[in-house]
Order: sequence, then structure tokens, then C-alpha cells
Amino acid sequence: MNRLGLPRTLPALVLVAGLLASLAAGWQVERMARAKDRERFNQAVAEAHVTVAARLQTYLAALRAGAALFAPQGGEVTRDEFRAFAERLDLPNVYPGIQGLGFSVRLPAAEGPETDAALRRLGTPEVVVKPAGPRPEVHAIVFLEPLDRRNQNAIGFDMYSNPVRRAAMARARDLGVSAMSGKVELVQEIDRDKQAGFLIYHPVYGGRGAPATEAERRAALTGFVYAPFRAGDLLQGILGEREDPRVRLAVYDDAVSPENLLYGPRPDSPSRADGRFSTVRPLEIAGRRWMIDYRSTSALEAGSSRGLALVTFLGGLLATVLVAAATARQVSARLQAESEVEARRAAEEARELLVAELNHRVKNTLATVQSIAAQSLREGRPAAEARETFEARLVALSHAHDLLTRENWRGAELSEIVREETLPYADRITAEGPSVTLSPSTALALAMALHELATNAAKYGALSTPAGHVRISWKLPPGRLDLTWREAGGPPVDAPARRGFGTRMITQGLSRQLQGTVDLAFKPEGVVCCIDIPLAEEAPPLAAE
Repeated sequence: MNRLGLPRTLPALVLVAGLLASLAAGWQVERMARAKDRERFNQAVAEAHVTVAARLQTYLAALRAGAALFAPQGGEVTRDEFRAFAERLDLPNVYPGIQGLGFSVRLPAAEGPETDAALRRLGTPEVVVKPAGPRPEVHAIVFLEPLDRRNQNAIGFDMYSNPVRRAAMARARDLGVSAMSGKVELVQEIDRDKQAGFLIYHPVYGGRGAPATEAERRAALTGFVYAPFRAGDLLQGILGEREDPRVRLAVYDDAVSPENLLYGPRPDSPSRADGRFSTVRPLEIAGRRWMIDYRSTSALEAGSSRGLALVTFLGGLLATVLVAAATARQVSARLQAESEVEARRAAEEARELLVAELNHRVKNTLATVQSIAAQSLREGRPAAEARETFEARLVALSHAHDLLTRENWRGAELSEIVREETLPYADRITAEGPSVTLSPSTALALAMALHELATNAAKYGALSTPAGHVRISWKLPPGRLDLTWREAGGPPVDAPARRGFGTRMITQGLSRQLQGTVDLAFKPEGVVCCIDIPLAEEAPPLAAE
């Protein structure tokens, strides 16, 4: 390496370091946005899960009420009595998604004199038990309300003849509780548009309440109050207009597999692969377990703040380029001024001082960019609005950097800072005060404060109306700068309900970073901001000799 090699590589080193820091800042914003999106997804899942569970509990309560109807009658109720009870429940309106409420009676056989007598006592002599043929135990549907076209097809069906239904009925009988069946195709599915279904049973015993032992319960069983469900109608009825567009769900009986799907797209469907977030949660209902698969949708992505990650990276890259350009100018000036005799010694000394200074500048600038991005994200604005505000603040930071690099970071003239940061409104802003050069840190902080004041005045204050104007004046007491921003001629001003990021940048930023004082007053005639900061000397960066 020749004696000039290291100084010439400093701009590249600064560019690489700034690029890495910008990537890190963008990744941090991306991580924060993803965590926020995950929280929104989990909230939507929890709300949907509670809604489904709560609604199914209301159906269980209806079954228990139906079983209680039989207790005072010794286990027997007529069809007219059962219909009156179902009408009082107002099933279509109070229990949306339920296919019906019915009663299956335990019969001596599928046919015969004893079976005919039992059906006459219930007021259903016309019921024909199906399928025909001898079986050890028969449970035929005799009541089913509302008795529409689908439910009429189910009258007389012996549910105990089907193994899936029989397993749930036996569990309800032996335990004396409600029991849900596995996935079935209901006998009500008489059209082409068939849906997966399931049933919930509650046992009815002769006499009052459930007997004490399993053997007694088996002997005393007279039938089941039950409810058939078409899974698609049920879930749509439960969710209805409250369905959260941020999540899409699929419901499975017992395990997630295509053959167990009750509701929603199949696991291999393309619509199940577009979710950035997913979770599977179990739901235990009446002794049966459902697995509900939740996936996020494009609606969740639309409200995401992930776009700020790219803006943060580009903002950091812009700041890095500015500092690298200033570095290149300083290195070029220094190399041109160095004599051949003092080249080695001057280059060594310059390297140490320049690296320290540039590290300080890059760190402070990128910290400012990341702070603005993080605060914009936490303000909870829509992504487009947050991005626009963030980009405007970066432009203000860029203007201040440009002024400082013109003088090799020795400082910037206050009048130039005022002109640059209020340029869009120059015809309605007057500025007066003595000449003063501000140190880099003071110049950057004051430039951002003036940008925020001008932006707020254009949105809400004096600059939002043609008649409004702003007067900026400053004085130089010994060792200090006393600057006043005064608005007039605009709409009446009310103090904001809360302090936004811009207000905190003006008040807290100047007071903490520069040990100054800020008095921001929202007077009816216009905003008045008084800034009093010390003019302490800041060690200037290396410059050309």
C-alpha cells in the first residue's frame, strides 16, 4: 500500500459502514412492523375463536332445554308439544346456522305392533322407520323442527344404524351429557350442493334427571334431543357480518386432513398458501375436538407498516451518501494540500482524526433517521401518511447536511438554515437577525425544529390561509441564541389534545440535545415558539489546510 492508499479508501469505507448500518436500521423497522402485524393477527384469531365457541355453547343450552321438556312427562312428549316448544325458541333468528331441533325415540324394533303403539303415543303413527330390517337397537327421528323440505327427508331415519352417529349417541347415553358426532353427510343433503355435517345429542331418560350409574342410564334411556348442523351454514351463521377480513379459517374434525374438512378451503388449495401468518387452535365441544386452521389474508397486509422498512433503508443510504461525499471532498482537499515531505506524518495523523470524526457523524445521522422512522411507526398513522411525513423529514435533514458540507462541516450560517427550511413559504415569511454560524450539531437540531414548525403552520396554522404570515427573529445575548417564531393572520389556534412526534422533536430534542429551553405556546392569534440555546463551541472536523 502506498502512502496515499489509506486516505483514498476512506470514502468507500464510510459508504460500506453506512450501508451496513442502513440495512440494520431497515431490518429493525421491519422486525417492529412484523411484530405489530403478528399481534393484530393473534387478536383477530382470538376474537374469531371465542365467537365460535360461545355460539356452540348456546346450541348446547338449547338441547339441554329440550331435554328438560321431557322430564315432567316421564320421557314422552307429543309432536304438537314439541313443535310449540321449538317455535318459542325462534330457531332461525336466535340460533342461525342450525338445521333444526329434533327428537329421536328409542323403539322396540324397526317395525311391529309395539313399535306402532309407541309411535301412536307420540302422535306420529305415519312415521316409517328406515332402513328396514331387524337390529338390536333402534332410534328413529320422530320430531324435527322446522319441518321444511330437507328435514322431512330425515323423519323416520334410524340414526343408531350409522356407526359415526352411534358412537356419539352411546357416549351421550352412558355419560348423561351432550355429545357431538364426527363428520357425516346428513340425510337432509338432498340437493347437489352438499355440505359436510355433524350432530349433537343430549340423552332423555324416563323420569327426572340422569340415573346414577351407567347401567341404570342405559336401561332408562327413552331417546335423544338432538340438533343436525350443515357445517357451512353454521359457520357462516356464526360469523356472519362479524367475520374478520384479516383472517381466513378452515375447520377440521379431530385432525387437519382433507377427509376431515368441515368448513373452508382444502389444505392443498392455493388460497391456503397466501397467509404470512398461520396458527392451528383446538376447540373442545361436547366431547369432540375441532382443529381450526387460521391464516392471515391480504387485508392484514394492507394495514401493515412494513413499507417503512424500505423508506428507512433509503433514508439511511441518503445520509450515508451525504457523509461519504463530504468525506471525499475533505480527503481530496487534504491530499492536495499536503507536501511531499510531510505526507507520511500528516496522513497518519489525519487518518486517526478523520475516522473518529466520520464515525461520529455517521452514527448521529443514522440514529436520527432511525429515531424518526420508529416514531413515525409508533404514531399509528396509515402507512402512506407515515411514509410521506418520514420522507419530508429526510428532505429537511438533507438540506441541513448540504449546508454543512459546503463548509466542510465547520458549521452553517443561521440565515441560510432559515432560508432552506422555509423555502416553500418564502413569500410569507420574514426573517431578521445578526449573522451567526452554528456548530454542526446545533445546525442539524435547529433545522429539524424549523422544518416541523413550518410544516405544522402549513397544515394547521398561519401558512394554511392566504392571509397568514410568519416572522422569525433572533438575538445573540452573550454565549446564547434567542430565536422567536411568531405566526399571525391564520385561523384560530387551539392547543392540541396530545403532543405528537413533531412537538416532541422541537421541545425535547432542543432541550435534551442542546441543553436549551423551548417555550411553545398555542395562542388564539397564532403559534409562538421561543427557543433559547447555548452557542457552545463544537470541535470542527478536519478541513483542508
